[in-house]
Amino acid sequence: MTSVDQHLIDVPAAWAESAGVETLRRMASVDNYNRWIFQKLAHHVGQRILEVGCGIGNMTPFFLGGEHLTCVDVLAESIAVVRQQYGDRPEVEVRIADIVDPATVGALVDRRFDTVVCLNVLEHIEDDERALAHMFDLLQPGGKLLVFVPAGEYLYGHLDEALGHYRRYALGSLSDLIRAQGFVVDEAHYMNVAGVPGWFLASRVFRREEPPRSLLWLFNILTPLFIWFEETFRPGFGQSIVCVARRPR
Repeated sequence: MTSVDQHLIDVPAAWAESAGVETLRRMASVDNYNRWIFQKLAHHVGQRILEVGCGIGNMTPFFLGGEHLTCVDVLAESIAVVRQQYGDRPEVEVRIADIVDPATVGALVDRRFDTVVCLNVLEHIEDDERALAHMFDLLQPGGKLLVFVPAGEYLYGHLDEALGHYRRYALGSLSDLIRAQGFVVDEAHYMNVAGVPGWFLASRVFRREEPPRSLLWLFNILTPLFIWFEETFRPGFGQSIVCVARRPR
């Protein structure tokens, strides 16, 4: 996969008013954090990849360079941004699609995906069970599902509501949900302890609708320290969950 230098992505002015889009734009600037997420998953990424909920393409560059990459999202505006950025690459397909819709499975099943990535997306889907079942159907036997979701119902607050989150997850219940769709869970663990107090203050105390820019800037600068801390001490909680599962052969 390619190396990435993240940058602030331009989106249509009329569309950029929503909290969700503004958050995506702000998250494009936390390159160290985005790279940390990818590094947690990189050795599981194959050659034929489906990116479910690509948004405006903050994580998409990490998955370039393989045999084939399909980027899907439910928002036409998001797809337009990703298509403008990466649609001219011969290995990239960008299309509007809803992973909950059975028609999506029919339209994409012939792509023979060996990897499905779903990063900070599952919490936005009301029927997450059906979404995971369709991801299972789209994977080849032995293929990997790479999931990254927000953790901790105790952190759920105004910021989650503004971003359209239906829920935050616990490690055990997420693993059970994924197994129930036929997957084998190879690994699942919490990540980003340092993000817990910032999210709690922004969402529960100050009731923000977007993550504060100054906090994101500081977090991005300190990310190498956070990585060292978590690799050294392996804390049993965090702001997010990383899960790697596979469709049995």
